[in-house]
Amino acid sequence: MARVKKSAAKDPSFRKMKAEYFPVQRQVNLATSSAATKYLLDVGMTLSRVNHRLYRQGKTYQVKVDIDNRANAATGPAQYDVYALADTWYVQKAWQLARATYLRATADERGMMSKQKIARWEDFRVDHGVAGTQVRPFQYSNALTGVVNNEGEFQASQIVLADGTTSRSFTWAPPTSVSAGEFGILGEYDKAGSTDDSPDNIDAANAYSGMDNLVGEVQMDHLADKGNSPPYDKDNLSGNVWVKIATLDNSGAANPASSTSSRMSTGFFNAPCGLVVIAPSISHTLAGDVSLTVKAGKYKGVAAMNMGA
Repeated sequence: MARVKKSAAKDPSFRKMKAEYFPVQRQVNLATSSAATKYLLDVGMTLSRVNHRLYRQGKTYQVKVDIDNRANAATGPAQYDVYALADTWYVQKAWQLARATYLRATADERGMMSKQKIARWEDFRVDHGVAGTQVRPFQYSNALTGVVNNEGEFQASQIVLADGTTSRSFTWAPPTSVSAGEFGILGEYDKAGSTDDSPDNIDAANAYSGMDNLVGEVQMDHLADKGNSPPYDKDNLSGNVWVKIATLDNSGAANPASSTSSRMSTGFFNAPCGLVVIAPSISHTLAGDVSLTVKAGKYKGVAAMNMGA
């Protein structure tokens, strides 16, 4: 007896199956078209290019940078210093003030424009403030040939000043390095207010000072004075906001001669704004020898915390 073929409606193999995970490419090889010794990595930009969706810059991404355990064939062994913005309250607050200023400066224009008219992929974007070359994703063809991905638009956000013509962008550069066409977001936040000494010049008199010899005027002076200034620069925020995460090294014992081991990974670290600097000791194009990995999380498949509003 011949078996009756199931219809498409009854056969489970024809039914649509729901995806069991959120697909996102979190590990990306890196490279650039021209050799350099200082590379600027933007995590959101890199994820956007590879995954074909917008990953915003205003996040603190949890990332790691790895290198191959082999030396680059063209340049030999190298060391790679990896830096990120310091994960501090004032870095976050400086970014929040810059974004709030941008939104206030563009509020009237947004009110006059329809949602369809405003750029669909608009994002508040700031510059590293470091002189270097942008690093890109390094993706492979079916012939397993690496190709640098330069696609996508990633323009810095700008506001127009009161004269109606002068535009300025935003940068993490310290006040001494900010150009005429930029707002240094650290310097601008610094102008917003400095910490006051508190308390200061407090009257040392105490109701029990004449009755109890355990209460001393000198001790009270100390209590009023020791700690009345904050444990940091109360007037200025440091422009030195980059922290060295690690030095990666695939040189082994060959270079430098005193080294007997190598380090291949930074381990995961917080990268405010997703901005990272990679500085190899030898000028070359990286050519996939360096890779970025973003930890899995709830923001479109990656771990990224909002910088705030």
